[in-house]
Order: sequence, then structure tokens, then C-alpha cells
Amino acid sequence: MAWKIRIKEHKTGSISEQTLDQPVVHLGRDPNSDIVLDHGRISRRHLKLSDTDGHMYLEESSRNGTFVRIADHWVKIHGEIGLLPPFKFRVADWSVIVDRTPEPEPVEEDQMWDQSVIIPAGSLAQQQVAILVFDLCESSLIASQDDHMAYHLKNRLNQIGDPVLAEYQRKFFKSTGDGFLATFEDSNKALAAAIKLEERIQLRNERTSNAPIHYRIALHYGETWAIMSGGEEDIHGNDVNITFRIEGAQSSAFKDVQALFPKRDRILCSARFIETLDDDDPLVDRSREVPCGDATLKGITEPVSIVWLKTAFSVEDLDATLATQTLHGPR
Repeated sequence: MAWKIRIKEHKTGSISEQTLDQPVVHLGRDPNSDIVLDHGRISRRHLKLSDTDGHMYLEESSRNGTFVRIADHWVKIHGEIGLLPPFKFRVADWSVIVDRTPEPEPVEEDQMWDQSVIIPAGSLAQQQVAILVFDLCESSLIASQDDHMAYHLKNRLNQIGDPVLAEYQRKFFKSTGDGFLATFEDSNKALAAAIKLEERIQLRNERTSNAPIHYRIALHYGETWAIMSGGEEDIHGNDVNITFRIEGAQSSAFKDVQALFPKRDRILCSARFIETLDDDDPLVDRSREVPCGDATLKGITEPVSIVWLKTAFSVEDLDATLATQTLHGPR
């Protein structure tokens, strides 16, 4: 059996894949490990993946912590645990999806290559939709300091987010562990959902003595394609990738920054999204749209024009390099 391992670094958004045809895979900081992740919160021999008689096991041998995604929760593991592929775990700044490589299907000799490999575009479900990406900031740091608080914040996010997305009739939803991806039939519904999410989160932060929920929201409009992944519907496409890159954008992505914006607790939109908004909507306030410039985003060929949506909850960022004027408004 060969392992199919997909690794995402959350700080940069970079994704890599490895296929390892061996019964045991070691992950750690040790340069001799099969998967090397160099980080202070990763031990030299952090964990071991093994396959015995068709059953997969993850054995954690570090005090630094490994979290496995079980149902809708991240669970810190100790020792060895049996898991069914595909499964997902998180260490430090990386999330890892583990699966088996599919058995090769027999190829019919009389079948043309282009007919057997390429899926006709007409058979895929393609849609023009508004795309929303939400990210819970600093979740890895919080988890490393307090597992219970990290779980609490993610659970509260679900409690806040689910009814808001339902209210504005989201078409597609997918949890990303530290947030979610959602689509809407038009940009005005996506905008309303983003603003309502921010209002509910800020209200929660004001009323609790627990750690605040910090967030980044990205909005874009474009084309998505539906695919089946692990028996469930998923979406992909360049515009989905663009939205994720907008969510994590920082000032360094801009050659000429027209306006600085907060590092967190913000809503960033593509100019394309702004153009698709209906001006008759009372939520559309052009005076609050702050053009930031064209950003060069990792993995995206063309620069993307980004706009910061300055809301009543926009505050001065603690990072002096990204400081911006506070916009006062009703709480």
C-alpha cells in the first residue's frame, strides 16, 4: 500500500503532496524522517504512521501535541490511535491529510487517451457564485497554549456562523478546521453574511471574558466547479484559490500599496466582487470601500485588485506596520 499525504502550511498557504510506498512513515524535525517539518513545536521523532493488515494507525510520541480531526472537532491524541482514511491531523503550523493511493484501474487498449482521461467540461457542475472564506486567526498558537480554549473558540464560531449562513441561503459550505468556505448565489447575500458574521463575533467578544475571536474574511465573485471528494461534494477552481489568497493577503503582496489595512478583524474583497454588488442594497456603502491596490498572490497568475471594506468595527491594528485609522461607529 502507498500513502498519499497532502501537507498544508497555514502561514504561507503552500500545499505539497507526497506518495510513499512503505508500511511505516515517520514525521518529525529529524532530517532523516520521511516527512521533515522544521518547527520548535515539532519533536525530532514526532509521530509515526503505520499500516497493519489494512488498518491505519497514528502513534504520537511527542509532548508538543498532535490534533486529529474527529467529526467536527480537533482532538489532542496521546499514544496510538486507529483511524480510517482519509483522515486529517494538525501539528504546529501544518495540517496533514492522509489517504491511501487508489488501486490502478485497468486501461482498455482500444480506448483513446483523451477519452479516458479528460472529463468533458459539460459534465461538470459549473456555477458563477459569490465566494466567502472565513479564517479564525492564531488558532494554532491558541491550541498550543490552551487546547480547551481553542476548542471553545471553534465551537462558538460554529454556533455563530451556522445560523448566519443559513439566513442568507448559502449554496455550498465546507469547514476548513480553522474557518470555512461558503458560496452564495449573489454578492449582496455574501456581503450581508460577512457583515452579520462580524457583528455577531464583535458582540460576543464584548460580552465575554474569554479570549476574543479574531478573524479574516475574504469575498470574491467567480466561477466554481463541483467535484466529488471522499464521497462528498466539493468545489474547486481558480476563483476559489483567489479567495483563499485574498483572505491571507498582507501588505507585502502589493507592489504599490494605495491604503494600509488591518492584519486581522477585517473584510477584504476583490474589485470584481465589489463590481457585482447591487447599489440599491442599503448595505452597499461606497464610501467605506478602500482600494488597497493590485496584489500579487501566491499561485495566482494575474494580479488581483483588492478592496478593504471598512466597517463600523474596523479598529487600529496593533501591528504598527499595518496601522490604519480607526473608523468610529455604533457598537
